[in-house]
Amino acid sequence: MLSLRRLPLPIAKLPDVAGLLQLHNAHGDSTVISLYGAQLLSWQTADGREHLYCTPEPSLKTGASIRGGVPVCFPQFSGRGALPKHGLVRNLVWQVDGDVLSGADQDVAYARLSLSDSDATRALWPHSFDLQLQVELGAGWVSVALNVTNTGDSAFDFTTALHTYLATPDVRNAGVAQLGHARFTDTTVGNDEAIHDGSVLRIADETDNIYWAPPAALVLQQDGKPFLQIEQQGFADSVIWNPGPAKAAQLGDMPAQDWTSMLCIEAAQIEHPVRLSPQATWRGLQRLTRAG
Repeated sequence: MLSLRRLPLPIAKLPDVAGLLQLHNAHGDSTVISLYGAQLLSWQTADGREHLYCTPEPSLKTGASIRGGVPVCFPQFSGRGALPKHGLVRNLVWQVDGDVLSGADQDVAYARLSLSDSDATRALWPHSFDLQLQVELGAGWVSVALNVTNTGDSAFDFTTALHTYLATPDVRNAGVAQLGHARFTDTTVGNDEAIHDGSVLRIADETDNIYWAPPAALVLQQDGKPFLQIEQQGFADSVIWNPGPAKAAQLGDMPAQDWTSMLCIEAAQIEHPVRLSPQATWRGLQRLTRAG
């Protein structure tokens, strides 16, 4: 399943609960995907730079999710509903679906993972579904697409997100540009709603903002210069999250000082849940491109 290339740290320290899949392409870019949760854990460009944060202190508890990379939230975002936080699928084992394209002869590497409903999921959420997660790796970019198909005979509603953890040299010197004048909710201060003022968003403390229908392309800056471009399709909302120093010190699966090394910029569908008819498919995509 895993190629012989050396795993980037801290992924080499993770418990091998389901298997890891590594992709690389003709340009020297690489990714690592865990079958546990269909979670993209690493994306390195040809210069060796790691663009995704992954905790060096993962929880070893059975059923625990991995803090880092790109967790898949479905069919519920966060605690906004009766299901477990962030839904049902980030701590289930997915299957490789079809051929994997990877190697020095591949301009764009590709893998597809899939997961269907089971007795365990239906016990918590009584709907039939099929999920596909598609990862494409190009020269200086990676895309993650989630396809949701209703395989049952009645419609269902869901919220979802790609909970992307981006690696930053120092988040205190980072910023998120091109948010425009999007309406947003600050969940750290009682769900206060406001309109963004068009400036670059700076991160100095705990941040948990949900932007409702923001521009589809954002830019992560570092030291005032473009660092990554983050684009999304299908997802209407975006979440920007960092625990800040106080909350990071309370997390049991992340070093306290690592709050300066990461920033979540998540592609999400929250405000307006998707209502999916029988046999219909919804698709959401996030693409990350190196900009600096």
